[in-house]
Amino acid sequence: MNPAAQKKRLILMVAINLACFIAAGAAIVGHVSMGVGWLLPVFVVFILGGVAAQVWFLVGWAKSSRPPAGGVQ
Repeated sequence: MNPAAQKKRLILMVAINLACFIAAGAAIVGHVSMGVGWLLPVFVVFILGGVAAQVWFLVGWAKSSRPPAGGVQ
């Protein structure tokens, strides 16, 4: 496992999640308080984007933690 690559991946995932959280929050506030109907699908897209970033991080972590194909590290 390469700690520098994992740290970079973690920081990127956190940044993507933060951006998606802020955008999703703005979208749901706009949908609920202002009645803008098209903001509900935007909200869902940003939530799915945050989840996708977490899945990307976990898959990368699992791949880097796996032993090589020969079974010897």
